[in-house]
Amino acid sequence: MAVRVGVIGAGAYAQRAHLPPLQQHPDAEVAALCRRNPVRLAEAADAFGVAGRYTDYTDLLADDSLDAVTISLPHNLHYQAARASLDRGLHVLVDKPLTLRSDHARELVALAEQRGLTLMVAFNRHYEAPFTKAHELLADGAIGELRLIQAYMAYDWDLWLQPSEHRFTGPGAAMLDGVSDTQSTLLHETSFRGDAAANGGGFFADGGAHLLEACLWLADSPAATVFAQMDSPEADLYTALNLRLRSGVLCSLACVGDTPTPRDFGFHLYGATGAIHMRWGHLTLERELRDPLTFDNSSMSFLGSAPANFIDVILRRATPRATAHDGLRQVVAMEAAYRSARSGAPERA
Repeated sequence: MAVRVGVIGAGAYAQRAHLPPLQQHPDAEVAALCRRNPVRLAEAADAFGVAGRYTDYTDLLADDSLDAVTISLPHNLHYQAARASLDRGLHVLVDKPLTLRSDHARELVALAEQRGLTLMVAFNRHYEAPFTKAHELLADGAIGELRLIQAYMAYDWDLWLQPSEHRFTGPGAAMLDGVSDTQSTLLHETSFRGDAAANGGGFFADGGAHLLEACLWLADSPAATVFAQMDSPEADLYTALNLRLRSGVLCSLACVGDTPTPRDFGFHLYGATGAIHMRWGHLTLERELRDPLTFDNSSMSFLGSAPANFIDVILRRATPRATAHDGLRQVVAMEAAYRSARSGAPERA
């Protein structure tokens, strides 16, 4: 029998990253959608052929036929929706971040474990090359003991601060290259990322969360101390971050939210016997006394999607590639970073 899933927050991101892989999974059925805007709800439900339609997720959760939900809401709403879903006895996949507060994250992790429910966070890097290749190489000891991570992420995220009618004009129009008319409309309407309270901060709370979590995941360690400097701890566009992880690994991260190009990143992992260097679709492995090895997307694996993995975990066919504990680890470090930016001093995580 198929896993019956309700999608809470069927907006631009869910229609791109949640609904297609769920509908393509042979053992999943999208049974219900929730959007506050009834017009957009009807459009999405018609487009994806979904019968259950709700403008309030509490009504969706009253549907006794559901087994699971995915949550793609403004960040400040993740906790309450996930808590209500777990209370209802449903498995939960939530977009990052798990929550905005570490006490809320711990509560959700404990509740899911107590009730024997799957709780996962949709961290994209856990499925994407070259990150999955780097994770594999580290696990195989390819560069020895990991010592230091240096990374940066640069996006034209400041587009989300613009009024809808100006957001994708001029250079920003490149953001819509290859995007359908439906997605374009939804992206124009997206507003929560420009609201620091709903987003949990500025660029670092949004795009920077991926950079931070990838470091913790690749090092397989929570943060011990965090020292962050931001142009604004309320609505940041620029962040410089130094971390010492409990494992002893040092991390130096930089996030830029107003670049003229759509997006860029670089990751450099240094170990006792080698190094791994990553860019989009490209990874180089350097080791002592050996020629470098270079990999591109044709020689690295993309490991499916978070929604597909979620269904397989529920059916006990797979282990979660991004767990609730990964989500908790990221929230704790993120919370410490914003405390540090406000205090001007290192903070314990």
